[in-house]
Amino acid sequence: MQQALHQLEVGTQGQGFTRLNTQLNHWITTTGIDLGVLHLSCLHTSASLTINENADPRVLDDLAAWMDALVPQDGYGPLNGLGKRVRYAHDDEGDDDMPAHIRTALTSQTLTLSVEHGRLLVGVWQGIYLWEHRAIPHQRRMPATSSGRRGRLGGLGVVEPRSGETHSQATPAQISVPSGPWVAGRWPVLTQIVQPAALQGR
Repeated sequence: MQQALHQLEVGTQGQGFTRLNTQLNHWITTTGIDLGVLHLSCLHTSASLTINENADPRVLDDLAAWMDALVPQDGYGPLNGLGKRVRYAHDDEGDDDMPAHIRTALTSQTLTLSVEHGRLLVGVWQGIYLWEHRAIPHQRRMPATSSGRRGRLGGLGVVEPRSGETHSQATPAQISVPSGPWVAGRWPVLTQIVQPAALQGR
């Protein structure tokens, strides 16, 4: 059994999504772990983790709009018994302070994911995102722990498909792969680079 711990650091550009798939897959290949699990945590109370659509950027746009409607970042809470909205008591860092904490409570702080053939086992359209809930840029830290069987694939550096890496609601992570243009309602289909024969047919 092999275990490894790494801390991802991502600089956000303010409220929005940062896709993490590429960073995580690159790190997993350095651990030598072929089959196992990866546990990811967000060490903050105003940002969270989510898995969602990685191809159509409108999905993340709609998610952001839904959250804005549910938890407005204007410093005021929901209607009270008198039909009035009252300011949150916790507003030390501005109008978006308490709303960011509520958004975090409604989403997720941790993810546990399967690892197979030295990379994350996720659906074709699944993107793993850091969701920043504050209005201004922040530096976010996320410890990643991977454990499992060490195989002969570690360190080969399998390259991830380039579909949907960045768009209007997602900011590039520290290790990113450029995407092609959004054409006719879809991302262009790009060939996945897989060199080791052991990965074929996965």
